[in-house]
Amino acid sequence: MKITALESRRYRLPLAPPFEAAWDPRPRQHLDESIVTVHTDTGLRGHAGGAAAPDLGLLETLLIGCDPVDSDRIFDICQSVDFHGGRNWTVEVAVHDVVAKSLDQPLHEWLEGSRSSFPAYASTGERLGAEARAERTLQWREQGIRAIKLRLFHRDWREDVAIVEAVRQAVGDTVDILVDANHGWRMPGDRSPRWDLGTAAECARALADLDVFWLEEPLDPALVDDYVRLRRVATLPIAGGEMVRTLAETQRLIGAGAFDVVQNDVVLAGGVAGTRRVAESAKQSQILWSPHTWSTGYGLLANLHVALAFSTAPFIEVPYDPPGWSPARRDFMLPAPLEIAGDGTISPPAGPGLGVEPDFDALERWRVG
Repeated sequence: MKITALESRRYRLPLAPPFEAAWDPRPRQHLDESIVTVHTDTGLRGHAGGAAAPDLGLLETLLIGCDPVDSDRIFDICQSVDFHGGRNWTVEVAVHDVVAKSLDQPLHEWLEGSRSSFPAYASTGERLGAEARAERTLQWREQGIRAIKLRLFHRDWREDVAIVEAVRQAVGDTVDILVDANHGWRMPGDRSPRWDLGTAAECARALADLDVFWLEEPLDPALVDDYVRLRRVATLPIAGGEMVRTLAETQRLIGAGAFDVVQNDVVLAGGVAGTRRVAESAKQSQILWSPHTWSTGYGLLANLHVALAFSTAPFIEVPYDPPGWSPARRDFMLPAPLEIAGDGTISPPAGPGLGVEPDFDALERWRVG
């Protein structure tokens, strides 16, 4: 089997009302998504999404004629283009999709995963006050959700801790609570100040008192020494690395002892092959690998398959905060939304590869390129 062509289609879903993400100063008026398709000489096609592939033309030139089974070669080519251009890891994921299809296996099985479902944590995104967030969490508990991630969004972190405290009081010990500080990176144009080590340590102490499972992205990942110091004084696990771009940077953070949980996203940093290496390094360092998954349904799906194969964490992130961020919005590109089951787990659709085939005719109404 040889790669013969690459293709990309772009789509835009209007969001009315807009989604006001806790980490984005601008309300989101629309959701952009792309589907990357890898064509082969057998007629099989692989698809992936969750992020655009800005250097598709260059990658097509370099990948035509390659055997998609040669994952190391595909990774090396994608990594070299990443260095000179943008993040194009959806192409690498689409290659894995077509290989798994050629073997008539779900991707997670081809990657030697031993399970077919994963406990989910509902990853929130909206700015809600304490009473509303506690009420919403209680509703989700009745649906079977047993873990949630809360986003910090106030300038004064103590106001956010009050929300965490309200949720903890409401659910007791029946729901695990994770917290994302959102200080690892910024949206374009956002110049709001990031935490320093002292602030992160103080907040970590307060969250530990509320039995928070982990504190995510409390510092800029460039501050490796500060992460190491924070991990030494914190009494709860420290997570991060979701947007760290290169495998070498992630490996340095792991080697330095910066994280208890490393979180690179398969479609944004490293693809499937790179993530396998990160997960192996994490295991050797006796820390957890658990992917960031907040993009779209295709991004969640790719990370879910890889988590089923590699993750050592007790649950996987599932972006979920209806009505603002519902499965229908998140997964508008998929034939059907991915849902958290009544037992609190999530599973990929049955079938080879990622388990889905895009319905391009149905998606045409949202196509913009």
